[in-house]
Order: sequence, then C-alpha cells, then structure tokens
Amino acid sequence: MSKKIKKVDEVTDLSVYTKFIKDEGMFQIEASVYSMVEQKEQFYGHDISEIELKFLINGKKVQYTGFKTLYEQLYGKDTFGDFYYEKSEEFEKEYLKTSPYKTK
Repeated sequence: MSKKIKKVDEVTDLSVYTKFIKDEGMFQIEASVYSMVEQKEQFYGHDISEIELKFLINGKKVQYTGFKTLYEQLYGKDTFGDFYYEKSEEFEKEYLKTSPYKTK
C-alpha cells in the first residue's frame, strides 16, 4: 500500500544584495547590504546579515585601514568605531525604506 506524500509548508527566502553610495563631501561611502528576506503573510521580514562599508576619496576606493587611520587622526583616537556604527545604521534604515519587500 502506497502512502501519499503531502506537502504541508514551504518557506521561500530571498538572498538580497543592495549597494548604496553616499557623498559625504570630502569622501564617499559605498555600502553593501546583505540580507535574507522571508515572506510573512502579506509582508516581509528582513534579516540583515552584514553591512560592509568601503570608502572613496575623489571617486577612488581607498584602503580601509588607511581611511580609519586618517579619520582617527582628524577626529581623535577610537572615534572610527562609532562613526562606522552610525553610518551602518543609516544605511540599514535606507535599505529598509527603499526595499521592494515591504515590512508593513
């Protein structure tokens, strides 16, 4: 006697990569936002796994450690971590605001 297989659930997660550029005047920030998006009824849940920031001066990418050193020489020792965190939060908000996968 054959038993029927019955599908009871399916979850579709989308791997999303979004790239932003922000001009800060003296330099630019390129942000890469990596997330997983899961549909929850009519809306979507976003699990942001990483926000990677790269820095550009005059439109050319610069080394992370070089930019960090320059930033801390200008603004003081141990200031870069807070700056990086604030900018990451700013890009996270922009990602959620501009995503085609709406949260509400």
